Amino acid sequence: MSIVNYRVYVLVPHLFNEIIYYLLTIPSLIIHYIYYFFIYESSSLVNSAIWIIRQYSSTIQENEAAICSSGNFICSTGTPRHITKIIFQTFDIAMTGLVPDPLLTEFDFPEVDEIQLTALLNVRLPNTNILNLIKNMPLLGRLSILSDASVTLIPDGFVLALPALKIFHIESVYVIQDMIPFNFGPVVEEVIFSIQGTVTFDATIAHTNLNALSISMQLTSPLAITITDQAFPVLQTLGMIVISTDHTFSLTLGARPTDLNFQSFLAKSSNLIFNYPDSVAVSILGPLVTISPPLIDFINLRSLLISGANYTEFPLAEYPESLQSLASTHGNLTTIPNIPFKNVQLMQFQNNKLQDIPWNIFTSGNPNIILDVRYNPTLVTTTIPQSFCKNSLRINGCPSITNLPDCFKCYKNDPSIIQTDIVVDPSFICPISFYTTTILTVGGLGEISGENIGFGNNMMGNGISLNPIIPNSRLRYYDTSGQSGPARTVTLSLNNNYPDYQYDFSVLEVGISLGASSLGLTQLPSETCRFYVFIHLINPTLPHTVKINHDIDCVITSTLAPTSMLYCNTVGYYFAQGQNITFTVSNAHYSVDSYFILQNYFPSNVELYILDTLSIIGTRYAFNGYFGASASMSDVVVSFNGDISACSVTWLNESRVECTQAKTLKYGMKAITVSIYGFSSNTIFANLTTPQSECLNTGCSGHGSCDINGTCICDTGYYSVKCSEKYPTFRSGSYDLNDRKLISIYGDFGPFNQTIVSITLNSTDCQVTSKSQTLINCTLVSEPTDGLALVRLTVDNSTNNGNNWIYFKPSSQSSGSGSDSDGSGGELTCPFNCYGHGQCINGKCKCDTGYSSIDNCLTKTSNHTNTPNTTSPTTSFDIDGIDFQFEMIAIQEIDTDDNIINQVLTNSWNSTLSLDNQTQTTTVNYQLNNSDTTALVTATISFSQQPRDIQFGSQLLHIDANSIKLSVNISNWTFNTFLTTLRVIFKTTINNDQSIEFDCQDVNIDTLSYDQLSNSIQYLRVVKDNIQFTGRFIDYVLSDGRPTFSKTSIINKTASLEDQSQSTILIGISMPQCQSCSLDPDFTPLLIDKSDDSGCSKSNTWRIIVGVVVGVFGAVAIAVGSIILIKKKRVTKRHNKNMQQKLARMSLQYK
Repeated sequence: MSIVNYRVYVLVPHLFNEIIYYLLTIPSLIIHYIYYFFIYESSSLVNSAIWIIRQYSSTIQENEAAICSSGNFICSTGTPRHITKIIFQTFDIAMTGLVPDPLLTEFDFPEVDEIQLTALLNVRLPNTNILNLIKNMPLLGRLSILSDASVTLIPDGFVLALPALKIFHIESVYVIQDMIPFNFGPVVEEVIFSIQGTVTFDATIAHTNLNALSISMQLTSPLAITITDQAFPVLQTLGMIVISTDHTFSLTLGARPTDLNFQSFLAKSSNLIFNYPDSVAVSILGPLVTISPPLIDFINLRSLLISGANYTEFPLAEYPESLQSLASTHGNLTTIPNIPFKNVQLMQFQNNKLQDIPWNIFTSGNPNIILDVRYNPTLVTTTIPQSFCKNSLRINGCPSITNLPDCFKCYKNDPSIIQTDIVVDPSFICPISFYTTTILTVGGLGEISGENIGFGNNMMGNGISLNPIIPNSRLRYYDTSGQSGPARTVTLSLNNNYPDYQYDFSVLEVGISLGASSLGLTQLPSETCRFYVFIHLINPTLPHTVKINHDIDCVITSTLAPTSMLYCNTVGYYFAQGQNITFTVSNAHYSVDSYFILQNYFPSNVELYILDTLSIIGTRYAFNGYFGASASMSDVVVSFNGDISACSVTWLNESRVECTQAKTLKYGMKAITVSIYGFSSNTIFANLTTPQSECLNTGCSGHGSCDINGTCICDTGYYSVKCSEKYPTFRSGSYDLNDRKLISIYGDFGPFNQTIVSITLNSTDCQVTSKSQTLINCTLVSEPTDGLALVRLTVDNSTNNGNNWIYFKPSSQSSGSGSDSDGSGGELTCPFNCYGHGQCINGKCKCDTGYSSIDNCLTKTSNHTNTPNTTSPTTSFDIDGIDFQFEMIAIQEIDTDDNIINQVLTNSWNSTLSLDNQTQTTTVNYQLNNSDTTALVTATISFSQQPRDIQFGSQLLHIDANSIKLSVNISNWTFNTFLTTLRVIFKTTINNDQSIEFDCQDVNIDTLSYDQLSNSIQYLRVVKDNIQFTGRFIDYVLSDGRPTFSKTSIINKTASLEDQSQSTILIGISMPQCQSCSLDPDFTPLLIDKSDDSGCSKSNTWRIIVGVVVGVFGAVAIAVGSIILIKKKRVTKRHNKNMQQKLARMSLQYK
């Protein structure tokens, strides 16, 4: 088979011309093709190989077959074949032979990837540099040439022309040239060469893959070079040999090689400067070498070799921690540093001028040190201390040392232990002793200890060896057979140089070796955990125990044997998913711990999902987590606070358990666990929502307790599902006008048939005649007295005092204008004869058309325009700059002692306005906007230019044209107890003293007038510049649609800071408990007509009086009206005096 170069580009130019020439003769073309490929190209490759054979005097036959079979040329297989490697390191040579072709200019090896050439003889053409022939080899990765004297220089760009070259070695010859700069390209990884001349390094030329560099230099001039980390970023090994008799050398090392070998053969100095003292191994040879920084800064140094140094003291004040090998040889060293040597194992100081050895540094140091102080004839030390027996010693050529301890005498014939010129007395018997002749082995490893027992013996055979732990004291025994079973006798030879040093020992294997990766756990019923592990090594003849986490006994259930499974059980112990488990197997001599993280332990990572919203019988609970694959539903128990019957398991798989609640559970926090085989999960704390807890959330309105079924057990006096209804509540009361002993009381008296009912009015019994939840009728045992009646009502042991809710009016009392007698008991008269605007009939004024009888005909209706207030339901008038306002400011819930239990301010309203064109009525509807109450509070203000009749309870009230009517309704107020009631607070400004003039008389007008029996305010009068505003308060309200007594009273009076003649008063209108209450006042503008005034100065001036009629009706209905009626001055003054101090306490609250 021919060697073929198939590079087409060589053939194509020739073929193109030849094809034209031989176009007409196809056979000629084929012959020409064969010539180029099989004759011309094959000949070129073979000629290149023959040139190498002749140049290196090889005996290889000069033909293809011999070349490819020689072993020095490696040829490819297949078709065509190629030379891929040329290895000339070991080959036959002949002194005679043909000379290579001197005209060859280039090797033809396009597929070769490795060339290694060694000149065993002088090359045949010494003036032909083989490097000039190595060209156009794109695959060449390694080039190594040894002892070829023809290589006198490295051609410029040589390596760069070989794109795949990684290893370049030129050894045992010097190239004679100046290499300026060093440039082997970014691909090369190793470079070795020797040079006679100058080498410079350019920091900008990066050798990014060069990790090993070795240069031997013969200097022709002083040289200072710098090798930077930038140019050599991966340099690991650096070797330099510098030779000169006349020149100095300096190396600044900015790169970071870990291994530095520097040899200086200079008559003058060499300087080594390390920018990064990171080297691990440093070898320095030469007498005039200086190093910067100090060697102590080489913190990673493992090996240090200095040879031929001139110093007398070693240049180290402290050994680096990493230093293992230290040598300073063939120098002038006189002293070994007296410093701890830390981790040094080899110390070589031979061929120096040592005077003494600091033996103390070896006392506490590591054992197995080799100390070599050979050929130091200046030593004055005479004796080796016994403490040095744990180390090896070389002391040849030290004549002063004449005495050895027994440990070295015993093994003088073993040069690995002691090398000395001292002759041991032939009668010396080595005093070898052992502390015990029993060896306990673990996996074949054991230990023997004693005195003078040597450095071990690893040449005994039978797979047994002894190695030093502490020489002469402790040796490591190792038997590769690892035999277990009963104790056996083994004969050991301490040293093969001493056949008599043989002793018998009893060897017992006590070791335990576990397959940690096989360690695991299986859970079984009855809280049983089965642990298992594969045993590599165990002695079944010894009793063993197993413990989990050092304190839990695990009972072995399997037969112990090497390479088998060990099983053991714990019962009643619990573990956790992800827990770190310590598995300890022990015998009387040995114990081994193995560790694993518990996986697939169940139940674990359990989370609760309640599938139904309420925890009742039948509620489903789902638990997600890991529950294993071996259990059945009968093995699973779900516990609620330890109760295992609370929930029945209905579903089970590896990741889910479901159960259904089987009994009623009390509300509150529950500790829930899922158990399988008796193993409990993590405790899940759940605050269950039960009927009882839902009941507690509403709290039975604070008037009862919740039973386990979620039913409210109401306190006495309360009922309904949530105990929100109170009884007995008093909403209204009335009596029969024809028989005042017949009493009707309306309210809520409970749904329990009113079994026990007791009623008294002012301590007078009222005997029940009929009863229901909303109405009780009774008959007083005696005629009631006029005035207010305190109603005391007891139903089912719950008592309520209906304070002042029934008012027995005197039978002679009637409504209308009042009059005074003449003081002599004669005929009743009317004030100022009805002011000239009516007739006085039996003390009553019958007014002319348009005049008001409620003011004894002093006033008449006014024709003016009202402006509605859309901000709040405030009754206000502004007449000729004279202002009057009567506004509602709060609603209060009070107890029986008038203490405020709850209060809602009425200072924010929403309103809508409407106009009825037919009746000419303007209406503004208001709704209270206050988040402090859930009650619905509404108000309405209306006025019309036409007179109107308004039904107010049992009365029909006439409303004059241009009167303002105010309605207030409060619905669904939530009362705190059944004993509390409501009070609506109004505010206005009054005069402290006020009067008008008529017929030259000052007519005093009382601000407030009271009813003699009920002490309830009847009239409010305010006079400003002879303009009088009058309010009338009707003494009943409508509670849930029924009239009942309502008391109007002063709550507070405060002197004005701006006008001392005025005060601000708060008026409260009270009402019983009700679901709906309403006020329905009206305000009538009236003109004071003084045309009949015959006083001192006649005046026809009209003045305005505003009448306010307040009707109170409904469940909490408040109607405020103002019509002044002058009457009963003594009662008014007495009541004002009694109330003055009582009301002052509230002076600032509603400003």
